[in-house]
Amino acid sequence: MTDFKHRPTNLGQHLWSLRNLAEQTHAAAQSAELHSRTVGQASLSQKLLDIQRQLCILQLRLKDPEIQEWTGKQMQLPFR
Repeated sequence: MTDFKHRPTNLGQHLWSLRNLAEQTHAAAQSAELHSRTVGQASLSQKLLDIQRQLCILQLRLKDPEIQEWTGKQMQLPFR
């Protein structure tokens, strides 16, 4: 049986890309939510807060031990 963990792959790179995308999207959602409150768009603000919560869940899942086997312990995400 082949040991898939030692096969050359760019899975770790894809996971790092996902991490970076989650961080950038979270930051953009925070900024958009702040601006939506500033202009009185309460409904939009709530939707953006929901997106931020979903991104926090994604960030937690990226800290899963199985994922960290591919990316290393250095892929720790700060919680905002």
